[in-house]
Amino acid sequence: MKIIHAADIHLGRRRLDGRLPDSDFAVAFEHIAKQAIAGKADAFLLAGDLFDHPQVEPPHLRQAEDILTKLKDAGVPVIAIAGNHDKAFINSEEETWLEYLADDELLILLATRFGPDGPIMEAWTREARRGSWIDLAGVRFTGAGYLGAATPHKVRQIVERLETGRPHVLLLHAGPDYFVGEGGGFSADDLRIIRERVTYLALGHIHKPMLHGGWACNPGSPENCDLQESHYDFDKAAVARPRGYAWAEFDPAVGKPLSRLEIQSNPRRPVIHLRLDCTPFGNKLKDGAVALETAACKLIAEKGAPCNAAVALRLTGKINLGRIALDLEIAAQNIEKAAGVAAVALDATSINLDGFATVGHAGDVALSREKIERASISSLVASEHLWGLDGEEGSMGVIKSVGQFLTTSVQYLFQSPLARTVRS
Repeated sequence: MKIIHAADIHLGRRRLDGRLPDSDFAVAFEHIAKQAIAGKADAFLLAGDLFDHPQVEPPHLRQAEDILTKLKDAGVPVIAIAGNHDKAFINSEEETWLEYLADDELLILLATRFGPDGPIMEAWTREARRGSWIDLAGVRFTGAGYLGAATPHKVRQIVERLETGRPHVLLLHAGPDYFVGEGGGFSADDLRIIRERVTYLALGHIHKPMLHGGWACNPGSPENCDLQESHYDFDKAAVARPRGYAWAEFDPAVGKPLSRLEIQSNPRRPVIHLRLDCTPFGNKLKDGAVALETAACKLIAEKGAPCNAAVALRLTGKINLGRIALDLEIAAQNIEKAAGVAAVALDATSINLDGFATVGHAGDVALSREKIERASISSLVASEHLWGLDGEEGSMGVIKSVGQFLTTSVQYLFQSPLARTVRS
Protein backbone atom coordinates (compact mmCIF):
# COMPACT_ATOMS: atom_id res chain seq x y z
CA MET A 1 0.00 0.00 0.00
CA LYS A 2 1.46 3.37 -1.08
CA ILE A 3 0.53 6.57 0.75
CA ILE A 4 1.30 10.24 0.18
CA HIS A 5 1.09 12.40 3.29
CA ALA A 6 0.83 16.21 3.22
CA ALA A 7 -0.24 18.84 5.72
CA ASP A 8 -0.54 22.59 6.23
CA ILE A 9 -1.51 23.47 2.67
CA HIS A 10 -3.03 26.78 3.89
CA LEU A 11 -5.04 27.67 0.80
CA GLY A 12 -5.90 31.37 0.92
CA ARG A 13 -2.87 32.47 2.92
CA ARG A 14 -2.14 36.19 2.45
CA ARG A 15 1.50 37.33 2.57
CA LEU A 16 3.15 40.74 2.43
CA ASP A 17 -0.19 42.51 1.99
CA GLY A 18 -0.97 40.42 -1.08
CA ARG A 19 2.23 41.26 -2.96
CA LEU A 20 2.88 37.52 -3.25
CA PRO A 21 0.08 35.60 -5.01
CA ASP A 22 -1.98 33.24 -2.86
CA SER A 23 -2.07 30.87 -5.83
CA ASP A 24 1.39 29.68 -4.71
CA PHE A 25 -0.32 27.43 -2.17
CA ALA A 26 -2.60 25.86 -4.76
CA VAL A 27 0.36 25.27 -7.09
CA ALA A 28 2.22 23.42 -4.34
CA PHE A 29 -0.87 21.35 -3.45
CA GLU A 30 -1.49 20.45 -7.09
CA HIS A 31 2.11 19.31 -7.58
CA ILE A 32 1.79 16.88 -4.66
CA ALA A 33 -1.54 15.63 -5.97
CA LYS A 34 0.05 14.95 -9.36
CA GLN A 35 2.81 12.95 -7.65
CA ALA A 36 0.18 10.84 -5.93
CA ILE A 37 -1.63 10.21 -9.21
CA ALA A 38 1.54 9.44 -11.16
CA GLY A 39 2.80 7.15 -8.40
CA LYS A 40 -0.56 5.35 -8.20
CA ALA A 41 -0.91 6.07 -4.48
CA ASP A 42 -3.53 4.07 -2.62
CA ALA A 43 -4.34 6.99 -0.32
CA PHE A 44 -3.61 10.70 0.07
CA LEU A 45 -3.43 11.94 3.68
CA LEU A 46 -4.16 15.57 4.61
CA ALA A 47 -3.09 16.08 8.23
CA GLY A 48 -4.88 19.38 8.85
CA ASP A 49 -4.97 23.03 7.73
CA LEU A 50 -6.09 22.58 4.16
CA PHE A 51 -7.33 26.16 4.45
CA ASP A 52 -5.75 29.16 6.15
CA HIS A 53 -9.03 30.45 7.59
CA PRO A 54 -12.30 28.84 8.70
CA GLN A 55 -14.14 31.37 6.49
CA VAL A 56 -13.03 30.34 3.01
CA GLU A 57 -13.30 32.71 0.05
CA PRO A 58 -14.75 31.32 -3.22
CA PRO A 59 -11.46 31.30 -5.20
CA HIS A 60 -9.73 29.22 -2.52
CA LEU A 61 -12.64 26.80 -2.21
CA ARG A 62 -12.51 26.38 -5.97
CA GLN A 63 -8.77 25.62 -5.76
CA ALA A 64 -9.46 22.85 -3.27
CA GLU A 65 -12.35 21.42 -5.30
CA ASP A 66 -10.36 21.36 -8.54
CA ILE A 67 -7.37 19.53 -7.04
CA LEU A 68 -9.41 17.11 -4.95
CA THR A 69 -11.51 16.31 -8.02
CA LYS A 70 -8.35 15.32 -9.92
CA LEU A 71 -7.46 12.91 -7.12
CA LYS A 72 -10.98 11.49 -7.03
CA ASP A 73 -11.08 10.98 -10.80
CA ALA A 74 -7.75 9.14 -10.58
CA GLY A 75 -9.13 6.82 -7.89
CA VAL A 76 -6.94 8.17 -5.06
CA PRO A 77 -9.00 8.49 -1.85
CA VAL A 78 -8.19 11.54 0.27
CA ILE A 79 -8.28 11.00 4.03
CA ALA A 80 -8.33 14.29 5.95
CA ILE A 81 -8.50 15.75 9.43
CA ALA A 82 -9.21 19.32 10.53
CA GLY A 83 -6.40 21.58 11.71
CA ASN A 84 -6.56 24.60 13.96
CA HIS A 85 -6.96 26.92 10.94
CA ASP A 86 -9.85 24.89 9.50
CA LYS A 87 -12.12 25.45 12.50
CA ALA A 88 -13.12 28.67 14.25
CA PHE A 89 -12.92 26.99 17.66
CA ILE A 90 -11.48 23.66 18.82
CA ASN A 91 -14.73 22.25 20.18
CA SER A 92 -17.06 24.02 17.80
CA GLU A 93 -19.91 21.90 16.38
CA GLU A 94 -20.43 24.28 13.48
CA GLU A 95 -19.92 22.83 10.02
CA THR A 96 -16.64 23.65 8.32
CA TRP A 97 -15.71 23.72 4.66
CA LEU A 98 -14.09 20.33 5.16
CA GLU A 99 -17.56 18.95 5.87
CA TYR A 100 -18.74 20.59 2.68
CA LEU A 101 -15.99 18.83 0.71
CA ALA A 102 -16.77 15.57 2.50
CA ASP A 103 -20.46 15.85 1.59
CA ASP A 104 -19.40 16.24 -2.04
CA GLU A 105 -17.36 13.03 -1.63
CA LEU A 106 -14.10 14.81 -2.40
CA LEU A 107 -12.49 13.63 0.81
CA ILE A 108 -13.00 11.27 3.73
CA LEU A 109 -13.12 13.41 6.86
CA LEU A 110 -12.09 11.68 10.08
CA ALA A 111 -12.63 13.12 13.55
CA THR A 112 -12.82 11.45 16.95
CA ARG A 113 -15.54 12.73 19.23
CA PHE A 114 -15.20 12.54 23.01
CA GLY A 115 -17.85 11.73 25.58
CA PRO A 116 -17.83 11.42 29.37
CA ASP A 117 -16.05 8.05 29.08
CA GLY A 118 -13.43 9.17 26.59
CA PRO A 119 -13.12 8.82 22.81
CA ILE A 120 -16.03 7.48 20.77
CA MET A 121 -14.45 5.24 18.15
CA GLU A 122 -17.00 5.18 15.33
CA ALA A 123 -16.42 3.64 11.92
CA TRP A 124 -16.69 6.03 8.99
CA THR A 125 -19.66 5.22 6.76
CA ARG A 126 -20.55 6.49 3.31
CA GLU A 127 -24.09 7.28 4.48
CA ALA A 128 -23.00 9.52 7.36
CA ARG A 129 -19.73 10.63 5.74
CA ARG A 130 -18.39 10.98 9.28
CA GLY A 131 -16.45 8.77 11.65
CA SER A 132 -13.19 8.37 13.54
CA TRP A 133 -11.66 5.55 11.51
CA ILE A 134 -11.75 3.76 8.17
CA ASP A 135 -10.09 0.60 6.84
CA LEU A 136 -8.29 0.59 3.49
CA ALA A 137 -6.36 -2.39 2.11
CA GLY A 138 -5.82 -3.90 5.53
CA VAL A 139 -4.65 -0.66 7.20
CA ARG A 140 -6.80 1.24 9.70
CA PHE A 141 -6.69 5.05 9.50
CA THR A 142 -7.80 6.94 12.61
CA GLY A 143 -8.27 10.71 12.75
CA ALA A 144 -7.40 12.55 15.94
CA GLY A 145 -7.35 16.01 14.36
CA TYR A 146 -6.38 19.12 16.32
CA LEU A 147 -6.97 18.66 20.07
CA GLY A 148 -5.34 21.79 21.47
CA ALA A 149 -3.98 21.73 25.02
CA ALA A 150 -5.65 18.34 25.65
CA THR A 151 -3.55 16.62 22.94
CA PRO A 152 -1.33 14.42 25.20
CA HIS A 153 -4.22 13.16 27.34
CA LYS A 154 -6.70 12.62 24.52
CA VAL A 155 -4.21 10.96 22.16
CA ARG A 156 -3.30 8.45 24.87
CA GLN A 157 -7.00 7.68 25.31
CA ILE A 158 -7.41 7.12 21.58
CA VAL A 159 -4.35 4.86 21.40
CA GLU A 160 -5.62 2.73 24.29
CA ARG A 161 -8.74 1.92 22.24
CA LEU A 162 -6.98 0.94 19.02
CA GLU A 163 -7.30 -2.72 18.17
CA THR A 164 -4.15 -4.79 18.51
CA GLY A 165 -2.85 -7.05 15.79
CA ARG A 166 -3.36 -4.70 12.83
CA PRO A 167 -1.39 -1.79 11.31
CA HIS A 168 -2.69 1.61 12.36
CA VAL A 169 -2.15 5.05 10.85
CA LEU A 170 -2.98 7.92 13.21
CA LEU A 171 -3.56 11.40 11.76
CA LEU A 172 -2.78 14.11 14.31
CA HIS A 173 -2.45 17.88 13.94
CA ALA A 174 0.18 18.55 16.62
CA GLY A 175 3.92 18.79 17.19
CA PRO A 176 6.49 18.07 19.89
CA ASP A 177 6.17 20.14 23.05
CA TYR A 178 9.66 21.63 22.76
CA PHE A 179 8.85 23.06 19.31
CA VAL A 180 5.19 23.99 19.44
CA GLY A 181 5.65 26.59 22.18
CA GLU A 182 2.05 26.25 23.30
CA GLY A 183 -0.13 23.88 25.25
CA GLY A 184 -0.82 20.62 23.47
CA GLY A 185 2.60 19.50 22.33
CA PHE A 186 3.44 15.83 22.79
CA SER A 187 6.45 14.54 24.69
CA ALA A 188 8.91 11.71 24.15
CA ASP A 189 6.87 9.63 26.62
CA ASP A 190 3.73 10.28 24.56
CA LEU A 191 5.52 9.03 21.44
CA ARG A 192 6.59 5.83 23.19
CA ILE A 193 3.00 5.10 24.17
CA ILE A 194 1.71 5.90 20.68
CA ARG A 195 4.39 3.67 19.17
CA GLU A 196 3.04 0.62 21.02
CA ARG A 197 0.00 0.45 18.72
CA VAL A 198 0.54 2.91 15.86
CA THR A 199 2.48 1.90 12.76
CA TYR A 200 2.64 5.37 11.25
CA LEU A 201 1.97 8.73 12.91
CA ALA A 202 1.00 11.30 10.25
CA LEU A 203 1.55 14.76 11.70
CA GLY A 204 0.86 18.37 10.73
CA HIS A 205 0.77 21.77 12.42
CA ILE A 206 4.41 22.81 12.92
CA HIS A 207 5.40 23.44 9.25
CA LYS A 208 8.95 22.19 9.89
CA PRO A 209 9.85 18.77 8.41
CA MET A 210 10.51 16.17 11.08
CA LEU A 211 11.10 12.43 10.88
CA HIS A 212 11.17 10.46 14.13
CA GLY A 213 12.28 6.90 14.46
CA GLY A 214 11.27 5.98 10.93
CA TRP A 215 7.57 5.89 11.87
CA ALA A 216 6.41 9.43 12.88
CA CYS A 217 6.55 12.20 10.31
CA ASN A 218 5.67 15.81 9.68
CA PRO A 219 6.53 16.54 6.04
CA GLY A 220 6.56 20.32 6.57
CA SER A 221 4.60 23.04 4.81
CA PRO A 222 4.64 22.71 1.00
CA GLU A 223 4.77 26.50 0.54
CA ASN A 224 6.20 29.17 2.85
CA CYS A 225 3.41 30.69 4.92
CA ASP A 226 5.92 33.38 5.80
CA LEU A 227 9.36 33.97 4.34
CA GLN A 228 11.19 32.74 7.44
CA GLU A 229 9.86 29.22 6.84
CA SER A 230 12.32 28.91 3.96
CA HIS A 231 14.98 28.36 6.65
CA TYR A 232 13.36 24.95 7.21
CA ASP A 233 14.89 23.86 3.90
CA PHE A 234 18.26 23.56 5.70
CA ASP A 235 19.42 21.87 8.88
CA LYS A 236 21.68 23.43 11.52
CA ALA A 237 24.73 22.60 9.43
CA ALA A 238 23.20 24.46 6.44
CA VAL A 239 22.71 21.17 4.59
CA ALA A 240 19.63 21.07 2.35
CA ARG A 241 16.81 18.86 3.54
CA PRO A 242 13.53 17.89 1.86
CA ARG A 243 10.21 19.49 2.78
CA GLY A 244 6.70 19.26 1.38
CA TYR A 245 5.23 15.75 1.46
CA ALA A 246 6.03 12.21 2.54
CA TRP A 247 5.92 8.85 0.78
CA ALA A 248 5.09 5.82 2.92
CA GLU A 249 4.63 2.20 1.91
CA PHE A 250 2.97 -0.59 3.90
CA ASP A 251 2.73 -4.34 3.65
CA PRO A 252 0.11 -5.39 6.20
CA ALA A 253 1.03 -9.06 5.74
CA VAL A 254 4.51 -8.77 7.29
CA GLY A 255 5.65 -8.28 10.86
CA LYS A 256 7.00 -4.76 10.27
CA PRO A 257 4.46 -3.37 7.81
CA LEU A 258 6.04 0.07 7.24
CA SER A 259 8.69 -0.64 4.62
CA ARG A 260 9.38 2.90 3.31
CA LEU A 261 9.09 6.40 4.68
CA GLU A 262 10.79 9.46 3.23
CA ILE A 263 10.11 13.18 2.94
CA GLN A 264 10.30 14.70 -0.52
CA SER A 265 10.36 18.30 -1.75
CA ASN A 266 7.96 20.08 -4.04
CA PRO A 267 8.77 23.20 -6.09
CA ARG A 268 7.98 26.45 -4.27
CA ARG A 269 8.63 30.14 -4.74
CA PRO A 270 12.32 30.88 -4.09
CA VAL A 271 13.17 33.02 -1.07
CA ILE A 272 16.47 34.90 -0.93
CA HIS A 273 17.73 36.04 2.50
CA LEU A 274 20.09 39.02 2.44
CA ARG A 275 21.65 41.43 4.94
CA LEU A 276 22.38 45.07 4.18
CA ASP A 277 24.59 47.32 6.32
CA CYS A 278 22.93 50.74 6.35
CA THR A 279 25.74 52.55 8.16
CA PRO A 280 27.31 54.20 5.06
CA PHE A 281 24.15 56.12 4.22
CA GLY A 282 22.35 56.19 7.56
CA ASN A 283 23.29 59.78 8.47
CA LYS A 284 22.24 61.54 5.27
CA LEU A 285 19.77 64.38 5.69
CA LYS A 286 18.18 64.27 2.25
CA ASP A 287 18.87 61.08 0.38
CA GLY A 288 19.27 58.45 3.10
CA ALA A 289 16.19 56.44 2.12
CA VAL A 290 17.05 56.66 -1.58
CA ALA A 291 20.60 55.51 -0.88
CA LEU A 292 19.28 52.54 1.08
CA GLU A 293 16.94 51.53 -1.75
CA THR A 294 19.74 51.85 -4.33
CA ALA A 295 22.11 49.74 -2.24
CA ALA A 296 19.41 47.10 -1.73
CA CYS A 297 18.78 46.83 -5.47
CA LYS A 298 22.51 46.47 -6.12
CA LEU A 299 22.79 43.71 -3.52
CA ILE A 300 19.82 41.83 -4.99
CA ALA A 301 21.33 42.05 -8.47
CA GLU A 302 24.71 40.81 -7.20
CA LYS A 303 23.06 37.76 -5.66
CA GLY A 304 21.32 36.96 -8.93
CA ALA A 305 17.83 36.76 -7.46
CA PRO A 306 15.36 35.41 -10.08
CA CYS A 307 12.38 37.54 -11.06
CA ASN A 308 9.94 35.23 -9.24
CA ALA A 309 11.88 35.38 -5.96
CA ALA A 310 10.75 36.87 -2.68
CA VAL A 311 13.59 38.71 -0.97
CA ALA A 312 13.83 38.90 2.83
CA LEU A 313 16.20 41.79 3.50
CA ARG A 314 17.50 42.32 7.03
CA LEU A 315 18.79 45.86 7.63
CA THR A 316 21.78 46.19 9.97
CA GLY A 317 24.26 48.84 11.02
CA LYS A 318 23.69 52.29 12.47
CA ILE A 319 21.20 54.90 11.34
CA ASN A 320 20.66 58.34 12.84
CA LEU A 321 16.95 58.05 13.44
CA GLY A 322 16.55 61.79 13.65
CA ARG A 323 18.03 62.38 10.21
CA ILE A 324 16.57 59.68 7.99
CA ALA A 325 12.86 59.08 7.49
CA LEU A 326 12.21 55.57 6.26
CA ASP A 327 8.79 54.10 5.57
CA LEU A 328 9.53 50.38 5.40
CA GLU A 329 6.44 49.48 3.39
CA ILE A 330 7.06 52.11 0.72
CA ALA A 331 10.77 51.32 0.61
CA ALA A 332 10.04 47.60 0.14
CA GLN A 333 7.70 48.30 -2.75
CA ASN A 334 10.21 50.66 -4.37
CA ILE A 335 12.98 48.08 -4.08
CA GLU A 336 10.97 45.18 -5.49
CA LYS A 337 9.87 47.29 -8.46
CA ALA A 338 13.38 48.56 -9.22
CA ALA A 339 15.06 45.18 -8.62
CA GLY A 340 12.50 43.28 -10.70
CA VAL A 341 11.63 40.65 -8.06
CA ALA A 342 8.24 39.37 -6.92
CA ALA A 343 8.31 40.91 -3.44
CA VAL A 344 10.63 42.38 -0.83
CA ALA A 345 10.22 42.22 2.94
CA LEU A 346 12.33 44.58 5.03
CA ASP A 347 13.31 43.73 8.60
CA ALA A 348 14.69 46.67 10.58
CA THR A 349 14.91 45.02 14.00
CA SER A 350 18.72 44.70 13.80
CA ILE A 351 19.43 48.39 13.19
CA ASN A 352 21.39 50.21 15.94
CA LEU A 353 21.81 46.99 17.93
CA ASP A 354 25.55 46.46 17.51
CA GLY A 355 26.91 44.28 20.26
CA PHE A 356 23.53 42.89 21.22
CA ALA A 357 22.64 40.60 18.32
CA THR A 358 23.31 36.90 18.61
CA VAL A 359 23.17 34.80 15.48
CA GLY A 360 20.96 31.75 15.70
CA HIS A 361 19.87 29.02 13.30
CA ALA A 362 20.28 29.85 9.62
CA GLY A 363 21.31 33.43 10.37
CA ASP A 364 18.27 34.40 12.43
CA VAL A 365 18.93 37.13 14.98
CA ALA A 366 17.73 36.27 18.47
CA LEU A 367 17.23 39.31 20.73
CA SER A 368 15.66 39.58 24.13
CA ARG A 369 13.18 42.34 24.90
CA GLU A 370 15.59 43.81 27.46
CA LYS A 371 18.47 43.98 24.96
CA ILE A 372 16.35 45.68 22.31
CA GLU A 373 15.04 48.22 24.84
CA ARG A 374 18.56 48.94 26.14
CA ALA A 375 19.90 49.45 22.62
CA SER A 376 16.99 51.67 21.58
CA ILE A 377 17.22 53.87 24.67
CA SER A 378 21.01 54.13 24.36
CA SER A 379 20.60 55.31 20.77
CA LEU A 380 18.08 57.98 21.76
CA VAL A 381 20.15 59.27 24.66
CA ALA A 382 23.34 59.35 22.59
CA SER A 383 21.85 61.15 19.60
CA GLU A 384 19.37 63.47 21.31
CA HIS A 385 21.10 64.10 24.69
CA LEU A 386 17.89 63.66 26.66
CA TRP A 387 18.14 65.78 29.80
CA GLY A 388 18.95 63.92 33.00
CA LEU A 389 19.74 60.58 31.35
CA ASP A 390 23.37 61.03 30.29
CA GLY A 391 25.34 58.05 31.53
CA GLU A 392 22.21 56.32 32.85
CA GLU A 393 20.75 54.95 29.63
CA GLY A 394 21.68 51.35 30.50
CA SER A 395 20.16 51.25 33.97
CA MET A 396 17.09 49.17 34.65
CA GLY A 397 15.29 52.16 36.18
CA VAL A 398 15.59 54.11 32.94
CA ILE A 399 14.58 51.10 30.90
CA LYS A 400 11.41 50.66 32.96
CA SER A 401 10.45 54.33 32.82
CA VAL A 402 11.37 55.13 29.23
CA GLY A 403 10.90 51.66 27.75
CA GLN A 404 7.13 51.90 28.06
CA PHE A 405 7.24 54.42 25.22
CA LEU A 406 9.22 52.10 22.97
CA THR A 407 8.33 48.99 21.06
CA THR A 408 10.67 46.05 20.93
CA SER A 409 10.94 46.67 17.18
CA VAL A 410 13.13 49.40 15.74
CA GLN A 411 10.56 49.62 12.97
CA TYR A 412 8.32 51.34 15.50
CA LEU A 413 10.97 54.03 15.97
CA PHE A 414 10.79 54.82 12.26
CA GLN A 415 7.03 55.16 12.08
CA SER A 416 5.41 55.80 15.47
CA PRO A 417 4.14 59.30 16.32
CA LEU A 418 4.71 58.49 19.99
CA ALA A 419 8.37 57.68 19.35
CA ARG A 420 8.79 60.98 17.50
CA THR A 421 7.26 62.75 20.52
CA VAL A 422 9.74 61.06 22.86
CA ARG A 423 12.65 62.07 20.64
CA SER A 424 11.52 65.72 20.58
